Amino acid sequence: MARILIGYDIADNHRRRIALRLLRAHTACYQASFFDCEMTPLQLNELSQQLCTLLDPQEDGLIFAWLGPGQSGAVGQRWTEGEQSLFLIT
Repeated sequence: MARILIGYDIADNHRRRIALRLLRAHTACYQASFFDCEMTPLQLNELSQQLCTLLDPQEDGLIFAWLGPGQSGAVGQRWTEGEQSLFLIT
């Protein structure tokens, strides 16, 4: 099992509600658009495929950050708009 922080920035309310339901199924520990999850590599792969299929890369942002001892890293592409800086998975 890996501990992963997953965050999103989703523009469309419908897509956001679906993503919220998908992520809530994996954890009870979340705040706003960030979710602290513990999952197997298989669970993570399935979830990331579902989210990437759902999201619009032109409008939405998604980040996976690995947490825990001996683990650090994030998957995504950094973009900056004004003062905001986010990671976007495409």
